[in-house]
Amino acid sequence: MVTVESALGRVWSWLMGFLQNLVPEYILPNIPVIIQVAVLLAAGYISGKLAKLIVTKLMSAIGLKRITTRTWAESVIKITGYSGTIVELIGDLVKWIVYVAFLGMIIQTIGFPGVADIFTQTAAFMPRFIGAILIIVIGFIIADFFGKVFEEAGNRFLKEDLLASLSGGVMKYSISIVVVIMALSLIGIDSLSLTIMFSIILIAFVISVVIGLRDILPSYSAGFSIRGDIKVGDKVKIGKYSGVVEKIEPLSMVLRSGKKRIIVPNGVVMKEAIEKF
Repeated sequence: MVTVESALGRVWSWLMGFLQNLVPEYILPNIPVIIQVAVLLAAGYISGKLAKLIVTKLMSAIGLKRITTRTWAESVIKITGYSGTIVELIGDLVKWIVYVAFLGMIIQTIGFPGVADIFTQTAAFMPRFIGAILIIVIGFIIADFFGKVFEEAGNRFLKEDLLASLSGGVMKYSISIVVVIMALSLIGIDSLSLTIMFSIILIAFVISVVIGLRDILPSYSAGFSIRGDIKVGDKVKIGKYSGVVEKIEPLSMVLRSGKKRIIVPNGVVMKEAIEKF
């Protein structure tokens, strides 16, 4: 019967024999390979760090760091859990391209060509991945810019925060969808399927917004008609409400009656007879 002591003794004997034969049978015959692996590890580590430093310095010099700081694109990246800036993210990706390339060389040196091919293909794919990220970053900056332009135009011409924000949002997210399709196409995903999928999402979004605004739009359109007939300061009676017009907003009219403020929806104003004093 094998006891615990005898089992441990056998393991110990095997371990001591392996260690005694480690240097003459395993290390000495493979010293050239070990040296090559050590050199490649050191070179890969230094090259990766240096590549990140060069890329981040170059992108900062051309102004990309300043342009992307506190943008919508940077906020999206923060959601993923990455704590650095967009420039640092690109630098990290370049660094890992170098690491993966050197790791493939190390595996090839050790003698696993099949595994090395996987790392080589991964390193060859990552520049396209970085290109896709750059497309998303630049595209999101453009989308954010045009979104703000349309929102500002909406505030100036429509005089309504809700519709201005809606017009800016539709423009921003429409451009963003096109940008995402372009980026995913670059890394090899079928663009036609993506276009169909995102088009369906965009149509569903627009339909949901239209349904949500169907009760607001009549009051909003009524506001334009009311402004032609009633001015701020007019004393009016609208149905059972009376007072001095204090404000005419896109969706409602505010009357002042003594110490009371009465808010009358524009839709109600259009349906009731209006008396001016």
